[in-house]
Amino acid sequence: MLKRNTRKYLVELAKVRSLSTNHVFLYEGMPINEIKNAFTTARRRAGIVDFRFHDLRHCAASNFRRAGVDTITAMKIVGHKSQKMYRRYNNVKEDDLRRAAAKINTVITPAISTLSDPAVSA
Repeated sequence: MLKRNTRKYLVELAKVRSLSTNHVFLYEGMPINEIKNAFTTARRRAGIVDFRFHDLRHCAASNFRRAGVDTITAMKIVGHKSQKMYRRYNNVKEDDLRRAAAKINTVITPAISTLSDPAVSA
């Protein structure tokens, strides 16, 4: 089924450009062999410094974790084969720590309130 859908899409795509090449992504009629130059140009034009293409992988791994995507699924998407490598790519920021503290606070606060309530202690 997927093959038929992909073929159907490519046939539709042929209506707007030639499919005389095996490459799906072209720039000015030539195949894009690597994205490095386009990324570097876009980064420079945007005024972004100290950022590598590979940093996007770190960002994706961290964002999957923050979004609550399970580790196995996130690893598959990002392309990591070991949990050790996946953990290495996750960046924990100050805001992550605040959110974690807020979550644990929802559990601890009611427990502390119960312990300090004289009516419950008696």
